Amino acid sequence: MRETIDFGIDLGTTNSAVAVAEDGGSRIIKNNDGWDYTPSAVWMPREGMTHVGYRARQRVEADPDDAHAEFKSQMGVTGAEFGFRRAGVSLTPEQLSAEVLKSLCQDVAHELGEPPAVAVITVPAAFALNQSNATGKAAVLAGLGEDCPLLHEPNAAALAYGVDNATDSAHWMVFDLGGGTFDAAVMSKRDGELQLLQHAGDAHLGGKNIDWAVVDELLAPAAGQDLGLRDFVRGNARWRTNFAKLKAAAETAKIELSRAGSAELFVDLRDDNGDEQVFSYTLTRGALDDLALPFYTRAIDLCRKALADSSMRPDHIDRLLLVGGATLAPGLRDLLVDPREGLGIPLDHSQDPSTVVARGAAIYAGTVRAPATRPRPRAGEFTADLHYEPQSLDTTQVPVAGTLHSTGRVDWTGYTVSLHNPDGTPAFHGPQVALNANGAFYTTVTITRDARSRFTVELTDASGVRQKLTPDTLSITHTNTLAPGPVLTHSLGIGKYDGTFGRILNRGAALPVQDSDTFRTTIALTRDNPDAVIRIPLLEGEEDEAKNNKEVGEVTFRRSDLRYDLPEGSEVEVTYEVRKIGQARAIVETMGVEFEAEVRLEGAQPEHAELVAALRALERRAAELTERVRESRATDAQAVLRKLSDDLARLRTKIDHAATDMSAGLECAQRLRDLQAQLDRIEREAVEAPRLMLEFGDAVKKCEGLLRRGGGTAERQELERLRGLANQAMRNADIAELERLLKQAWELSAELKRATGELEYDLFKQLSRMGHVMTPRAEAQAAIAQGRRAVAARDRDTLLDVIQQLIEMLPPDLKPGGPTVEQNGGVW
Repeated sequence: MRETIDFGIDLGTTNSAVAVAEDGGSRIIKNNDGWDYTPSAVWMPREGMTHVGYRARQRVEADPDDAHAEFKSQMGVTGAEFGFRRAGVSLTPEQLSAEVLKSLCQDVAHELGEPPAVAVITVPAAFALNQSNATGKAAVLAGLGEDCPLLHEPNAAALAYGVDNATDSAHWMVFDLGGGTFDAAVMSKRDGELQLLQHAGDAHLGGKNIDWAVVDELLAPAAGQDLGLRDFVRGNARWRTNFAKLKAAAETAKIELSRAGSAELFVDLRDDNGDEQVFSYTLTRGALDDLALPFYTRAIDLCRKALADSSMRPDHIDRLLLVGGATLAPGLRDLLVDPREGLGIPLDHSQDPSTVVARGAAIYAGTVRAPATRPRPRAGEFTADLHYEPQSLDTTQVPVAGTLHSTGRVDWTGYTVSLHNPDGTPAFHGPQVALNANGAFYTTVTITRDARSRFTVELTDASGVRQKLTPDTLSITHTNTLAPGPVLTHSLGIGKYDGTFGRILNRGAALPVQDSDTFRTTIALTRDNPDAVIRIPLLEGEEDEAKNNKEVGEVTFRRSDLRYDLPEGSEVEVTYEVRKIGQARAIVETMGVEFEAEVRLEGAQPEHAELVAALRALERRAAELTERVRESRATDAQAVLRKLSDDLARLRTKIDHAATDMSAGLECAQRLRDLQAQLDRIEREAVEAPRLMLEFGDAVKKCEGLLRRGGGTAERQELERLRGLANQAMRNADIAELERLLKQAWELSAELKRATGELEYDLFKQLSRMGHVMTPRAEAQAAIAQGRRAVAARDRDTLLDVIQQLIEMLPPDLKPGGPTVEQNGGVW
């Protein structure tokens, strides 16, 4: 029985692979076709018959009613199903992924005699909670159980590249462009542990985007014209089979262009009459690179973001590790090494990009102890719970502990344990270690450098007789680097009443992690208002605006859920707990009552009509913002908006495709959120922040004028403090902070006016303009004249008396506190 998991699986969008840990490294297990990887495709030609892999992949374009691929992007989506017409069944993406996992396990059984009981399965770091959780469900459906650890793909790739042999000062970036996802990860090693410093990614960016761009921009228009196909667009369900064939041809040509300058495509397509026609096309590497450039650029921008978030520059990175089949493209590699348009980081493509993740997962699996159930001891025999780490950075003083069990009561104080490794270098024979009264022990061992050391555990009773013990062996491997621990790759928080995102757990936090924050209610829940409800959205993402993050659940409660009335402004504590990748829960507590918040680990498939409506609203907002930015003459923002206009045009086409393509719908929903966030940033940085800063400047000038006529050192220092904070807030485009500082600046102005007497003067000026509505009018005019004389004489006491008289002569609805009175300087 294996002591460690040992098997690693890369469950990919396009291809999947399985590897096994061996001799400190790993080895790919080939499938029945002799390939290192298996296409992630499932074909069901009839009920009870399922094919996975190359044969299924061939059928995706020829038989789209009975074969499916690229279902990974739909993982964790409620209601997502793929139908198999002849078999008469529909399967979820999790069930289809389980079929791929079963096929990989059968390959293991064919080569090693039995399938793995458990495996480490990789997920993109860009995956959301629901997608990672769905991967775990697929493992259960495949018979691998609930104990399969999930590992982020960049971590697995870094292990396979052998970065554990580098020095502690080295830094790497993983560039993982797979079939459907992209991850950029900045990694380093500290105190012997490989660490993920920062991550950025996109769960909807991969090689399939490039394939579809070739189809939509080149192949489909040419085929439609050459064969006279009417309304030949991807959103037309009539041409689904033709587009599936063109997509497969584009993918094949893309792979061929990694080695050649051009590729000839020959595709059998159905014409308007249903007859089969041969469509031919010559695709050049230059044309492919032009179409792929927007996708390459987005990946590079995400790399730059990951570097910026980790406070690093490209020249701080020693190597760029290429992962994923799409990185074989020469055009991408040339772009990446360009210091201006790309990253300028030396490339490392020494590993097979299609299998490197699986091999890294296996290396990691070799460090994780396999789940085991302690057998019940038989009479006269003993069992042990052994506690040790399967890997160690040290070769000496490596700790091992354990607790022994028996069928009846045992006086453990007469028993001893010793560990032995006669084949070690040097051979190791441990001392006799006495058990304590509870049957527990602790000792240390010496292991062989750069190798796996296997120890025998000997149990001896008080008379020196060796006893039967299960298990009685353990293995510890020496390593130069410990594998990185899992981290949270997306922040978790709530949507606040003011529309902002209240973060509770920040991305990058090591798992397991738990934290809480306290918020205040904006409404009251009372017995006399039973319909009132408090709704707290649970969000996942990084955007400051709540609406631009992904909602993963919500908590709602009413007065009937509480023991007492809940006043407005009451405290509500929200707690998030994430124990491992893909698992999260939230607890909300108020007035001594706890609510278990359901974190939805399933996403929602957007309706096509919703996407169309959201796009139109976004286009209207972009047009309005373009005009406002033009008036503000913010040239940088204008350039961003011009690029955003191109992005909107591409998104418009993709939303058309989403009418028949479920995965395109999910991507469109994410792109809409991304573009909305971009517009929010432009509005903050180019419109709102400059406007507030101008208003703040007016307030500062007012204060400076007042300070020349009065005020002391404290007021001058306060004004300088506000000015410094406002400059910082302007750099960060922090609208809330600028609004707060603006209010404080006007409050300081009011205090200075009050100290110099100008507050009363301003109020008198406002009242004197309202003399025509005062009664009796003659008395009002006389009081105004008296007030003017008091102003000229700087007679403050008289002016205050006149102000009070004038207020008394105002109509009731214009007196302070009335519905139409405007506040002035904080007085009314």
